[in-house]
Amino acid sequence: MKERKYKEDWVNETRFDDRGKEKRVPVYRGPVFGLAPDCDKKSLLLRALLPWLGCLILLVLFFWLDFPGTRILYVFLPAALALFPCFYWAAGLWALFRAPDRMTRLQKENSIGRILRSAVGCTVFSFAALAGEVIFLLSGGDASREYPGLLILLGAAILALGAVNMFRTVHSRLSKEDNIQS
Repeated sequence: MKERKYKEDWVNETRFDDRGKEKRVPVYRGPVFGLAPDCDKKSLLLRALLPWLGCLILLVLFFWLDFPGTRILYVFLPAALALFPCFYWAAGLWALFRAPDRMTRLQKENSIGRILRSAVGCTVFSFAALAGEVIFLLSGGDASREYPGLLILLGAAILALGAVNMFRTVHSRLSKEDNIQS
């Protein structure tokens, strides 16, 4: 469905192949996006990969260490749901890795836009799990056993929030130019 959203960016042109046979070929005529001159793709991938790995490792560690809060639904559910944006984030990283330097609108949305949306989702769910953890501690949970879990969720939320801030900046600094090709 997303491809239909940008159908005005494409034009069908008639071309002739080597044998003189007429062929209709789709040609991209929409805007082209590029990274800022001081931001290369390798450093951007590294800056997106490190918070992703950090969030993923911290969230899996939270479940693996089996804190008492993982048995409470209002802690477990948001923490488990925070894993889904992490996998969506990985898909955005893969799309950014494969995207050319001059990206189409669809490639921009599938890479940088996807990373930004998934980092926001991971932040929201991590902070919701953190709030559930605080509520669990205030309602009489064992603070000595639950304190490391609280720190793990706080770390995941801060990493995801840092990624949101960084990719908002990257998304706003994308250069847009018209695609003039003959």
